[in-house]
Amino acid sequence: MTIKQKITVFLTILFISVIGNAFLTYKLEQYSQDKAQWVQRTNNIILTMKIYLMSMKDAETGQRGYLLTQNSKYLEPYHTGIKNIKEYYQKLMVLTQDKSNKKLLTDIQLLEIKKITELQKTIDLTNNGHLSDALFIVKEDSGKIFMDQIRELSFKFLDREKQLLNEHKNEFIVSRTMILTLIAVSVTFFTMLALFTILFLNKTLFEPMRLLLNSTKKVEKGEQIDIGDITTQDEMGYLLSSFYKMNEKVVQREISLKHKVSHDELTQLLNRESLYEYMGKAIQKAKQDSTKVAILFLDLNKFKEVNDTLGHKAGDFLLIEASKIFLNSVRSSDKVFRIGGDEFLIMLDNISEIHQIDTVVTKILNTLKTPVMYQNKELFISTSVGIAIFPDNGNSADELLKASDIAMYSAKKDQTLQYKYFNLSMLKRESD
Repeated sequence: MTIKQKITVFLTILFISVIGNAFLTYKLEQYSQDKAQWVQRTNNIILTMKIYLMSMKDAETGQRGYLLTQNSKYLEPYHTGIKNIKEYYQKLMVLTQDKSNKKLLTDIQLLEIKKITELQKTIDLTNNGHLSDALFIVKEDSGKIFMDQIRELSFKFLDREKQLLNEHKNEFIVSRTMILTLIAVSVTFFTMLALFTILFLNKTLFEPMRLLLNSTKKVEKGEQIDIGDITTQDEMGYLLSSFYKMNEKVVQREISLKHKVSHDELTQLLNRESLYEYMGKAIQKAKQDSTKVAILFLDLNKFKEVNDTLGHKAGDFLLIEASKIFLNSVRSSDKVFRIGGDEFLIMLDNISEIHQIDTVVTKILNTLKTPVMYQNKELFISTSVGIAIFPDNGNSADELLKASDIAMYSAKKDQTLQYKYFNLSMLKRESD
């Protein structure tokens, strides 16, 4: 085989290897991004279902308040809840892809219609002066049965979505592992290819040329011809540097993708995706060090009014400003999350005294007293805070989240306090 034929074969193999590696890397990266989008989608479904259930509760609370007081102001949360129920149900139908959960949503809607029909019927009876008939319907507890059935189906729905979330997470991790494996194999392959190229070119081209040149000079001088030393060459350096640059870009894309998956796009805070990981580590460390972990559940007050009156840009501005205030109010070891909408969560670890928590909350509330400027307008940010403590109020992330959520809603209902610590009496009020 001639030198030309050998070089042609080698370049063909090299070209196919580079293109194949780039194509495979691209396909794996695309697959990984798809899985990351599925993780985000499933998180949105879970959050939307929880808001849907909260809206159902808001509607029922408004109805009960109206029946007890005949005060029309209680109809406002009722109508808002009804509107949100329909809105978030439609979102769930659009987002949900799993067939079994689609069927569950249909069953939930049938119960939802019955529940809303009963709520509206009691309100209509009260409006027409038949309060006793309305109260009789409430005492029959059919509405409670409907609600219990909705919760049961919703919990099945959430369990399935959480299962799907874990599957998507595992698929995402597998895809990232495949990319890293491909990078390692590619580095090894191209390194070996570089060594082979040097040997190949040196043996087939440069060594014969040098030998020819040396032989020519010796012939000119009349000296005896022999084989001299072979000088190594670095022609593959450019190709290798190009490969390493490509590898660097892949790593940077991976870092960027991981950041997008674990952080909120608007505020750049940690998001719900990374919440359980950090809470699990903090709880484990607290067990080892015999310290406490505090979970602060924060919900911005009257945030919807800002969105409705000044627009979503103003709402986004408030969310960003609130996130800055929360970050500036905690220690460097503490974590701040945006878990959805206008809800935030702060995790304080290594807590030994309750006053450490009070210090952080007080700093946040005092800072919020100062208005922020938006388009030459003063806007005030206020928040309701619910606090749960490990191990006093729960031994797991789910228990602490639920306890802090309940405490936050208790603080929101209380006009005298902006923050509350969870206590068992709140569970009774929650069930009432």
